Amino acid sequence: MTSNVPATPASYRGLLALVIILGALIMIAVGALIAGAMLGAGRRAEASVPYEMALPAPGARIESAEIQGNRILMRLSGGTGDELVILDAASGRLIGRIRLNGAP
Repeated sequence: MTSNVPATPASYRGLLALVIILGALIMIAVGALIAGAMLGAGRRAEASVPYEMALPAPGARIESAEIQGNRILMRLSGGTGDELVILDAASGRLIGRIRLNGAP
């Protein structure tokens, strides 16, 4: 007895192979997106940790402070004289100090 099911033509076999390959590529891409999101979440949590720093300026007072971009500018008076202090807002790192001389 012969089967009444027709044989699959070659063109359908090629399309079936293409669909299987593209499906596998989509699954790999979704896995890569999930892995990237998990790795990125760890980095963002580290960046949001607050910092604490002590600025060595004995006897000085903060006269003014302002933020410009990602820099904090502070004007200190007293102690060893007037000076401007520049800090990185993201990390608290001391970028520079500018001493102000009152003499001409």
